[in-house]
Amino acid sequence: MKFDGSPAEFIQFSYPDEPNWSEVPDDVLVELVKTYFQEPSCAGLALGQLRTRRNTKTTNLAEWLLRQDDADQWLKASAADVLDRDQRS
Repeated sequence: MKFDGSPAEFIQFSYPDEPNWSEVPDDVLVELVKTYFQEPSCAGLALGQLRTRRNTKTTNLAEWLLRQDDADQWLKASAADVLDRDQRS
């Protein structure tokens, strides 16, 4: 079956099957967080992967998540943890 969506859509659609996160490009990880911020699974894993890679967009993305009224509460907790760890580093 051919999938016509973006790589981020494919990852979200395929969940709970997961890709090798270390091979997912940063722009796809950012898209996962920004598009699926109401669902913590893939977006949370993507945010964690960006943090591990020390991607420069991670802090801004975490701050953005905390401003989203309808973002998932667990994803917001992950975003707060990212910011807390960045402040301690």
